[in-house]
Amino acid sequence: MSATRLLVLGVVRIHGRAHGYRVGRELLSWNAGEWANVKWGSIYHALRKLSREGKLREFVAEGDEVVDRTSYALTDDGEAEFHRLLRAALSHSGHDHALLCAGVTLMTALPRDEAVTMLERRLAGLEGVGAEVRAGLDQEHGRPPHVAELFGLWRTTVEAETGWTRQLIASLREGRYTMADDGPGAFGLPKAGK
Repeated sequence: MSATRLLVLGVVRIHGRAHGYRVGRELLSWNAGEWANVKWGSIYHALRKLSREGKLREFVAEGDEVVDRTSYALTDDGEAEFHRLLRAALSHSGHDHALLCAGVTLMTALPRDEAVTMLERRLAGLEGVGAEVRAGLDQEHGRPPHVAELFGLWRTTVEAETGWTRQLIASLREGRYTMADDGPGAFGLPKAGK
């Protein structure tokens, strides 16, 4: 699963249609190059691949022919893929922080209860990982003593992520952030008239 794929679909969805440069400028304005390692090449690669897969429709918009560029719009399959990736990103409890960051960036495109449900799945996964890490701390199994420091790092990381996820769930339950079911002003929704 790719954070870049989710982000590209999200930007095209927000704008209704967009060319590669617009997608790139938007993502770089979010500093996605830093937290998701998004690069110009990965953006154009994702656009071409999503187009080949039928998730995006290519077309030449007014003015595109002047600068020899292609514009993109989501297809119905692209809309479904966006939601599938977004749900997976928010419920993912693995080490792919770029994917989680992409999911949190676009989470307001979901209804509040659905976002909470996905984050609760993430929380359950993290709690399971935490139990495994704690068990690993208690076992020696002939490993060098300093390797226990890795388990300590993993425990601390999982505990921090668990606490952060609980806090985000609480914020959503308290009504923070404008979500998709709160109105058309939620970030991540297609702009009106597109």
